[in-house]
Amino acid sequence: MKNFYILIILTALFSFFTISESKAQTGEELVDICKQMDDDVKYLKDFNIKLSSAPAGEDPPQQKNSIVLRKNTHYRFTICSSKDYAGEAVVKVYDSNKLIGSNYVVSTGEIHDSFDFKCQKTGAYHLFVEFEDGKEGLAVVMLSFVEKF
Repeated sequence: MKNFYILIILTALFSFFTISESKAQTGEELVDICKQMDDDVKYLKDFNIKLSSAPAGEDPPQQKNSIVLRKNTHYRFTICSSKDYAGEAVVKVYDSNKLIGSNYVVSTGEIHDSFDFKCQKTGAYHLFVEFEDGKEGLAVVMLSFVEKF
């Protein structure tokens, strides 16, 4: 019986020292991942988004940010969703009430990692972010400069 207890103690100690430490992704790590995805563009700004899941029957929670974009400028929005959460970020850019860009393609249901926007007028635009199907999520949306046209 004494050997049995020693075996349990040794097994517990062995398990304790061999368990690898798991880390959750942070917003800063997601920014670094986004920057690596788009090294051919100039980083301008990032938006950290963390939203809880939506209760059944309610609209998914959203985060809204306002940005000023300049005429004749080609921008890229790169989206990095955390692997630690079920939700995948859906980004929509509006000019007033008109949708002008998104990483979500309604016809196919696909969610892309980035999308480009060629700005035709200087002004304030609205960036809305939610997570697919109202799931909980953490993501970074990075705004980058591609080129003037």
